[in-house]
Amino acid sequence: MNFLNLGLLAGALAFVVPLAIHLLFRSRYRSMDWGAMFLLQDVVAKNRRRMQWHQWILLALRCAIPILLALAMARPLLSSARALPGSEPLTLILCLDDSRSMQASGRLDRVLQATNGLIENLSRGDEVIVIRTSRLAASFQRSAPRDALAELTEVQFAGPPADYTNALTACLDACKEASHPNRRIVICGDFQSNGLAAGNRWIDAVEDAQVRLERMTPTPRVDLLNVSQTDDVLDNVVVESLLPNAPAVLKDRAVSFTAKIRNDSDRPISRLTGRWIYNGQSVQTTNVDIEPRGMAAASFTLTPETSGDHTLAFAIEHTDAIVSDNRRRLGFHASPQIRVWLVDGNPSDEPLQGETDFLRLALSPFAFASVNQNSQASTNPRSDLVSSRVFTGSRWNNELSRAIDTTDRPDVIVFANVKQVGSRRDTDNDLLDRYLGMDGKIVFFDGDQVDPKSWNDQSWLPAKLDRLITASDVQAIIENETTVSAETQENLGFTIEPPRGRQSVWGSLQDAGDGIWEEVRVGRYRRLLIDDSNPATTTVLLRTSDQAALAIRRSNVIQFAIGCDAEWSTLPLRAVYLPMMQQLILDLVGNQESINVVAGQPMLVPGTASTWTVVSPDGSTSTLQTNPPSDSDATTGDQRSGVFSETQLAGIYRFRPNSESQSDNSTSSQTLLRVAEIPAEESDLRSLESSQIETFANRLNARLFDSPESLIEATATDRFGQEIWRPMMVLVLLVLITELLWQQFAGRPKSAATAWKAPFASAGSRQ
Repeated sequence: MNFLNLGLLAGALAFVVPLAIHLLFRSRYRSMDWGAMFLLQDVVAKNRRRMQWHQWILLALRCAIPILLALAMARPLLSSARALPGSEPLTLILCLDDSRSMQASGRLDRVLQATNGLIENLSRGDEVIVIRTSRLAASFQRSAPRDALAELTEVQFAGPPADYTNALTACLDACKEASHPNRRIVICGDFQSNGLAAGNRWIDAVEDAQVRLERMTPTPRVDLLNVSQTDDVLDNVVVESLLPNAPAVLKDRAVSFTAKIRNDSDRPISRLTGRWIYNGQSVQTTNVDIEPRGMAAASFTLTPETSGDHTLAFAIEHTDAIVSDNRRRLGFHASPQIRVWLVDGNPSDEPLQGETDFLRLALSPFAFASVNQNSQASTNPRSDLVSSRVFTGSRWNNELSRAIDTTDRPDVIVFANVKQVGSRRDTDNDLLDRYLGMDGKIVFFDGDQVDPKSWNDQSWLPAKLDRLITASDVQAIIENETTVSAETQENLGFTIEPPRGRQSVWGSLQDAGDGIWEEVRVGRYRRLLIDDSNPATTTVLLRTSDQAALAIRRSNVIQFAIGCDAEWSTLPLRAVYLPMMQQLILDLVGNQESINVVAGQPMLVPGTASTWTVVSPDGSTSTLQTNPPSDSDATTGDQRSGVFSETQLAGIYRFRPNSESQSDNSTSSQTLLRVAEIPAEESDLRSLESSQIETFANRLNARLFDSPESLIEATATDRFGQEIWRPMMVLVLLVLITELLWQQFAGRPKSAATAWKAPFASAGSRQ
């Protein structure tokens, strides 16, 4: 038998108190003979023996009370064959689901109760490895039980959704870092509906984890604690999304924003107050009504008066299961007029004969319309969203080297039928890498003068250039220089598959229908070889009817397999060309993905300063040191040099450039804003199906608990044995009751009638 609180056994010495009282204060009788004493000799002898037994039993009961009480308080354990000897050191791998949903309905309290109980049962020789689902990529830290308790008090349960298969993998990796061979894995969470991958793909990952467990000697024990199983129906209201209704936000131009609010309760909500907060200041309030299990929307129109990074938030005033999801933030960059540089590889003085003439007209239509207005041009209220400048293939590099660190740096550079990057190849490559590292954008159009070998050396280009694909009838016309009618030309070449709503960049064209694409014909296009090793980083924006890629995008670079003039296709001659190219440029410049990230994902910062001071949402500060792009970054075409990874907290992050790290003509004096938010599905408080949780546990041969008490008791039993202090406390209570009853009734002397009955009966029998 073992004891958890061995020191409390000293309390058993309290039995000397009733023993001393009995010995010091026991009754002392004085004999006195009198005439009729002989008649009571038998009764007195019998009562004396009975009283002696009564006193000894009463003394035993009174001595047993402190002894049994001390044994119970020492928490005795009955060891079993399966129990891990308590003297063997143990490594406890404690995985906590610290996602935002853990704030609901006392789940946080249950997790802390379980973890504190588990750690308090450890000895000094044991160690703890705490893993949080929001920081699975962090290095493992072994700590003493006392230090682990202090670490748990600092955990903020406000992270992104938990992935339990990834958490399990991290726990197995932590087993390799354990100092002791005896290891125990405990995963505590609410097992929310988004905790496992859709479908049954997670089953394969769990089976792989089971194989890894079986290969470990000794095999670690795995326990699961589901703290949401006892929850009642939870009511919650969440701000689901906050998005602008325009592809780009420009200075001094009105743009509307829409916030969507979701009601996850079975009761309607009337006149819910919502506040719009712009750059930390409340600017407008609105009232919203939401049906049960319904959605509502609120709109707000804003005209940014200054360029740069801004934040907008929508917050509702409502008390529900999770208060922190009643606010959603959005970061956006307000730009002045978008600056686009057009690098023409085949310029011409003839109207619409240059490579970029159609594109320039599409991007800045009002600039061409105001040419004939002369004196009224300055008062023309219409203005283009895009301002464009045309450069030849030999001038753009000199201009860019002068403007790259100034406010004149272009937002987008378009290469149209340019043979190669430049004559000074290495210098021009470094210049473009630096430009992309400063959040610049590039659009590449193909053409008959393009040198595929030269462009294929560019790591930032999304795809490799292959051979030209030409329709047979068009090829015959080109070779024979045959003149065809306009009607015949309409039926030549490849058709384009309407993008419809598959690509958000051209989502606004969906209302116009597929008819706007029917008249477009492609006579020639370049075959693009997309790297299949990482297809997730490359998106196909436009395809031919036979699924050949015509436009693809990776990060800040878009690559076309056709030219931007009318030589290879009829696209520039169709009405769809103007809105298509304007939407493309606006989406490319106005894309806010670099500003808004999911909490836990890294934030990318342009390499315009060597060091940044980062202010997190909780007010803490840190320093970000930017580095030149690594070889792996160059391979993927990602030229960004600043990566900030500590983004587990939702809120606004401010990046302030250190003045000593800036050059004299640097444009990075403004504070950069980044926003981390928790996905709205994390506020869906539905748990996984019980069959899924049981399958997850059974595949691992793990035990599933629904209360902290049962988990703590089971783990203590596994290591030390079965606790028997509860039955011993019952035994103490029974002994107390027995002592009371014995004292009241068993020690009572016989009545006088009973005492005199025996002698008279004896006398009568002698007669």
